[in-house]
Amino acid sequence: MVTRLRNIAVVQFALVAAVLYALIGVIIGLAWWLVISPIMMAGMKGSRVSAPGMAAMTGIGFIAGLLYAALYNLAARWTGGFELTLEQAPVRTV
Repeated sequence: MVTRLRNIAVVQFALVAAVLYALIGVIIGLAWWLVISPIMMAGMKGSRVSAPGMAAMTGIGFIAGLLYAALYNLAARWTGGFELTLEQAPVRTV
């Protein structure tokens, strides 16, 4: 079965997005203040990204996805979540 997204409630989407991005902004701000800023101030250098560095970035992406989903669930609890209108799409034969 194929389902098509026909409509997203614009105001509800904006409300959820505003809360979600506010939460993400606070977390990124804290991370910058506690981790990145001291490292930069200490003068750590090195522009080469090694294989372990790439693995670490992949892990960071996974953690960011977990965090984003958890924050969305929190924002959705407060705001009601996204409102979507779905319809069943006709099956196309080739």
